[in-house]
Amino acid sequence: MADDETREVEAMETSQENETNVGTETVVNNGESDKPTRPTRFPLTRVKHMMKLDPDVTLASQESVYLITKATEMFVENLSKYAHNYTTQGKRKTIQRRDVDSSIQALDEFAFLEGTLDE
Repeated sequence: MADDETREVEAMETSQENETNVGTETVVNNGESDKPTRPTRFPLTRVKHMMKLDPDVTLASQESVYLITKATEMFVENLSKYAHNYTTQGKRKTIQRRDVDSSIQALDEFAFLEGTLDE
């Protein structure tokens, strides 16, 4: 019994040693190369290009592109989290369009998206 507890403690200590805090995110290093992590998941150049498609935008500073990228990531993460909740309630493993639609209908913060998934 004591051996099992010792192994659990050692496993926890090992996993804590392999975790690195980056901003508000925790990155787990599984013995892979010490390649620096990206500050965003979406490519900044792609977001900047999309921003410049708007005729009202002439210049986009690096800070504004970064903030829009992070806000977009947070939005997508939040929407997908709520859609995942509807997926698990339906005892499925794949998020479907109806799960995203249910999330949009159920939450006031997504009210501006109502009707966007209609064909």
